[in-house]
Amino acid sequence: MASSGSSSSVSTKRWQRGTLRVPVVFAILLLMAFAALAAPQDRDHDRDHDRDHPPVRVSDERMSRDFGGGRGGRPSPDALCEPGFVAVGFHVQTGEYFNTAWLDCVRLRHDGELGDEPRITGRTGSPGGRPVHDAYCPPGRVLRGLRGRTGASIDEAVGVCSSIRAIAERRDDARVEMTQPVVRPNAGGHRAEAECPPGAVVTGLRSMSGEYMDHLWLLCSELRRDY
Repeated sequence: MASSGSSSSVSTKRWQRGTLRVPVVFAILLLMAFAALAAPQDRDHDRDHDRDHPPVRVSDERMSRDFGGGRGGRPSPDALCEPGFVAVGFHVQTGEYFNTAWLDCVRLRHDGELGDEPRITGRTGSPGGRPVHDAYCPPGRVLRGLRGRTGASIDEAVGVCSSIRAIAERRDDARVEMTQPVVRPNAGGHRAEAECPPGAVVTGLRSMSGEYMDHLWLLCSELRRDY
């Protein structure tokens, strides 16, 4: 009799465990079904997002925009961002005049966001001067132009900045923010301005120089979307 009771108890426990497994297995299958249904929707959402915000890249081609200055000097090496990088600020070393200038550049990621490791370009201009003046775009903004004053040389330069997305979308109402101004001692000259074409950003500087920087150009690269 004891043996029969024990066998019955074991059978009951096995039946209970088997009964408990049924809803667990059913729940797992149900979750798998929901996941299978959701996956195509997630992929569709990702495709829609990619269509709305296609990847952005920087063209390898560069175009020049004249900021101004005098007619003297000789060509100096360009200050160029690396391929795929865009300018987010600039530096000028001055004495009595502007001597050399160079850029801070960051990588433009495919999602349109900016990298966080700036790289410095080489310098354009004529060696000399002592103080170094820094001019940075606000965080998340890139250089799209310069404003200031020029005469026989460069007297003042202020960077013009906007967001990458606004530039890539060629918005007419893109918000403009300015860098710190860089001004030479006893500055004069007349008002000057150079801005990259719609959809382009600064990726280099070019100059004519002798004893100091005589003339300055921006080098711009187009932002292209890969649809």
